[in-house]
Amino acid sequence: MSRPFIALHARTICHSTEDLGKVMLALSNVFGESPSDITKTEGHHGNAITIIESVLDSQGTIDRLFSRLSEGDLDRLRQSAESRMDDSCNLFIRLDKQAAFAGDLVISASEDAISLRLRVSAFPKKPEVAVKVFKEYVDSEIARRHSTASS
Repeated sequence: MSRPFIALHARTICHSTEDLGKVMLALSNVFGESPSDITKTEGHHGNAITIIESVLDSQGTIDRLFSRLSEGDLDRLRQSAESRMDDSCNLFIRLDKQAAFAGDLVISASEDAISLRLRVSAFPKKPEVAVKVFKEYVDSEIARRHSTASS
């Protein structure tokens, strides 16, 4: 399979009630040590907010991320791929920030999450093509697990 993803953009928010070191640890538990841009701002009520963003373009890093998701989460992503894809072939996923802090990768619906935007390599550049590429990628990850388990 050719390179299915062009890049991954990760973004999370550290609220004033959270420990920045712990949020950074959650990110490093997901991606390893990676460069991050940190922006300090304030919320609507004047509360301090720190935005942490990373851009990763290593297919190996992206592959490791998907290899750590449960088969159930992979299946959920596969089933919801159409609703997660935008017109620019970006796939959106949220990871549970608390689980990431503990070293686990779990898909989340929460707003307080690590938000991922994966640019899917699709030609022609159409959402339906990108969905097909993503589903094939997930299918190959599941098949890889099954072949490894039976070896």
